[in-house]
Amino acid sequence: MTTHTTGTEARSPGARRELRFAVTVVLAATAVNLGLYAIGRLAGATLRLDPAVGPANHQITAPDVAWKTLVPLAAGVLVLLLARRRSTRWLTAVTVVGVVVALGTGAVPPFGAHDPLTGVLLAGMHTVPGVAIVLVAAALRRGVSGQRDVDVAEHPASGRSR
Repeated sequence: MTTHTTGTEARSPGARRELRFAVTVVLAATAVNLGLYAIGRLAGATLRLDPAVGPANHQITAPDVAWKTLVPLAAGVLVLLLARRRSTRWLTAVTVVGVVVALGTGAVPPFGAHDPLTGVLLAGMHTVPGVAIVLVAAALRRGVSGQRDVDVAEHPASGRSR
C-alpha cells in the first residue's frame, strides 16, 4: 500500500534529521574519496587513465574526485528521498539500483588505469558512494519504520502501512 507524505510531515523534525544525515553522508563520502586520492598521490599512483569515453591519458585531479563524487551521490540521495515518500518498496528498489550503478561503474575505470594502484583506488572510490547509498537508505527505512510504528500505535484499527 502506498502513502504520500504531506508538506507538514516533510518539514517534521524527523524529516529534517534524515535530510541532515543524508547531507552529512554525502559530504563524508566526498571527503573519503578525496582522502583516497591523497593516499594515491602519496603512494605514487599515476592517477592517469584512458576512460571509455573521452580523451586518453586523463589526469585525475582533486576537483574531479570532489565533483564526480558529490554531484552524482547527491542526485542519488535526492532520488532516495523522493522514493521514500512513495513507499518502502520504492525505497528498496531505488537503493538496489543505486548500489548496482555505483559498484557497476567502478568495474570499468580500473581497466583503463595506467597502473594497478590507480585501478585499485578508482575501484575503491566507486565503492564509497555505494556504501553511502546503503547508509542513507537504511536511515530512511528506519525513519519510515519508526513512523509506521507510531501511526499504528496511535490508530491501531487502521493498520496503516507505508
